[in-house]
Amino acid sequence: MREPRNPFRMRTSEHIESEATFLRLFGPGVLDLLPKENLWDRVQIFRSAPGGGKTSLFRVFTPAALLTLHGFRANEDYKELYQRMRDLGVLSDNGPHLLGIMLSCARNYAMLDDLGFDQSRKDRLFFSLLNARLMLATLRGALTLKNLRYPEDLERVNILAPAYGDFPVHVPVPGSGKDLYDWACSIERGICETIDSFNPSYHEALQGHDTLYVLSLMKPDCILCEGVPIVDRILVMFDDVHKLTALQRQKLLETLFDYRPSVGIWLAERLEALSPDELLAPGATTGREYGKPINLEDFWRTSANSRRFEYVITNIADKRSRLAYDAQIESFAGCLQEFLDGTEWQDRFNEAIKIISERIRTKIRSTKRYEKWVEDREMLEGTPRQRAIAWRALEILIERDIRKIQLSFDFGLPLEHEELEQKESFSVRAAAEFFIAREFNVPYYFGISRLTTLASSNIEQFLAFAGDLFEEIISAALLKRQTILTPQRQESILKEAVQQRWEEIPRKIPNGREVQKFLEAIHQCARWETDRPNAPYAPGVTGIALTMEDRDKLIDPKVRLVHPEYERLILILSACISHNLLEASLDRSQGQKGKTWMILYLNRWLCLKFGLPLQYGGWRPKTPAELCKWLDQGFRPPKKNGGGLL
Repeated sequence: MREPRNPFRMRTSEHIESEATFLRLFGPGVLDLLPKENLWDRVQIFRSAPGGGKTSLFRVFTPAALLTLHGFRANEDYKELYQRMRDLGVLSDNGPHLLGIMLSCARNYAMLDDLGFDQSRKDRLFFSLLNARLMLATLRGALTLKNLRYPEDLERVNILAPAYGDFPVHVPVPGSGKDLYDWACSIERGICETIDSFNPSYHEALQGHDTLYVLSLMKPDCILCEGVPIVDRILVMFDDVHKLTALQRQKLLETLFDYRPSVGIWLAERLEALSPDELLAPGATTGREYGKPINLEDFWRTSANSRRFEYVITNIADKRSRLAYDAQIESFAGCLQEFLDGTEWQDRFNEAIKIISERIRTKIRSTKRYEKWVEDREMLEGTPRQRAIAWRALEILIERDIRKIQLSFDFGLPLEHEELEQKESFSVRAAAEFFIAREFNVPYYFGISRLTTLASSNIEQFLAFAGDLFEEIISAALLKRQTILTPQRQESILKEAVQQRWEEIPRKIPNGREVQKFLEAIHQCARWETDRPNAPYAPGVTGIALTMEDRDKLIDPKVRLVHPEYERLILILSACISHNLLEASLDRSQGQKGKTWMILYLNRWLCLKFGLPLQYGGWRPKTPAELCKWLDQGFRPPKKNGGGLL
C-alpha cells in the first residue's frame, strides 16, 4: 500500500486499515492512561470528547494488532511499543498472551428501542444481540491468534462450560466453535430480521436473554484450541457505548457492575453519553470490581501528566511525518520555527522598546519612586525581544504599584532593584509577551509547545491543527522550498483552522448557536479582565468559575423547580463540556478562602480564536444568575471600567 501524502489526515483508527501502519503511528505513551492495578480483572470505563484516542487504545489490544506487533518486534519503528506491551504481560517472544475481544456498540442496538415491544422484551433482545456478537467476536479472535481461518477452522476450537454457576441450557456448551458459531449466527440473524421486519410481532418466538451469559465463558480455561487454552488472559472491550440509548447504556453498566469479572472489561464512551447532571458532578463508585472512570483529557491535564502528553503527541507527530511519501521529514517540530530572535524581527522589537519606555517615562515623570527600576531596564542586556518583554513587564509592575499606593496613600521611598526582581514573576513576563504580541502585531500562537497546548489534551484536535501545518510543509518540499514554517505563517494557518472549527459548532453540537453565544460571552468577560493595565490575573483570564455550592444547586432538581432558567444553563454547560469546548476542573480551592470551585476554562483553540493567552490559572468567579443572563444578553462590563491597554 502506498503511504499517504499527508498522514496527519488519517484521523481515526477506523480509517487506518493496515495494522502495520496503525501500529507504526500509535504513540506508546498513550498506554500511560492504563491504571497500574487490577488492569485485567475489573470493569474500567474510558471517557473523552470525540477524538480523545479511546478506539486506538482498544485496537492495539486486538488479535490482529498483537500478531502484527509481534512480527515487527525487531523493527526500530515498533520496538518501543513492543517493549511497553511486553511489560504489560500482553506479548512475549513466543507471541500474544492476551485475547482482546473488541465489540462496537454502534451496530443496530439503538434500533431495538424502536420495536413495538414492552421494555423488558427489548432488554432481553438487547442482551441476546450482545451475547451473540460477543461470541462471534471471541471465536474470530481465537482463530486469528492461532493463524487459523474464520469460520472454516472453528471445529478446532472448543468452548467449555464454566466450573461454577448455572449456565442456560439453550447455549451449546460444552461445544465446538462451530456449535457456538451456529448458535450465535441464528440469534443475530433472528434479531436483525425482527428489526427490519414490518411486522415485528411475527418474531415473538425470540425470547431473548436475561443477562450477558457469554461473559461467563470469557475465561482462559474455557476457550481451547485442540485441547490447549488459547491464551493466559482475556480482555473484553465495549467501544462506542455512547451510541446506545440511555436505557441500554444504563442496563449494560448495571449488568457489568453487578457481574464479578474474572477478566478485564473495558468500556469506551464519549462524554456526550453522560447526562448533564453526570457531567457537572462526575464520579462513580469504585472498588475492586470496577475502577474510577478515566477521562482521557482530564488525565493528560493534570500537572503530573501535562509534559507526558506533549511527549506523546510530538512522538505521534514525528511518526506521521516520517510516513509521508512526498517529503523526507524526520522531525515535525523541526519544521516549526520556534523563536522571534531573527534579524527580521529586531526592528519590530526595537520599536516596541522605544514606545514602551517613552510611555513609562511619561507616566512616572512626576516621581522618583521608580528611577532604579528604569535604570535596571536601561542597563539590561539581551536580544531585542527579551528587552521588549522586560520593559513591558516593568510597565505592568509600575501600574500595579501606582494603584496600590493610590489606595493606601503610602508613596514611600524609591523602590530598589531587588524589589523589581521579587515582583517580576513568570506570569508577569508571560502577560508582557502577550501584550506585546497584540500591540505590535507580533506572532504569538506558533511553535511546537504552543501547538501542543492548543490541542487541549485531545489527540484528534492536535492532529487536525498539525495536519493543516503539515500540508504547507509538504507543498514547500514538493516545490523544493524551505520546509520550516515561519511564526507568522504558522499563526495564519492556525487562525484559519480554528475559524473553520468555530463555524462548524452550530452543525455539530446540540444548541450550537446558543453555545456560540455563551462562549462569546466568556470571551468578552475574559478579554475585559485580561486587557486591564495592571494585568491582575497575569497572563490573562481564560475561564470562569462557579462555587461548588452553586454547582450543587444547578444539579439539584428541587432548586431547578424554583429556578427553571437553570435547565437551559445546564444544557449549554453540558454541551460545552462534553464536546471539549470548556475544560472542567472540580473542587479547586483557589481564590476566596474556604470556598471550592468548579473552574471552566476555554478550550485552548478558543483562546486562539478570541485572541487570549494560552496559559491556565486566570479565571473569574460567576454566579448561576450571571451566566443565565449571559445566555440572553451576553457579557456586559461593569459600569466602572478599569480596562484598556496602557
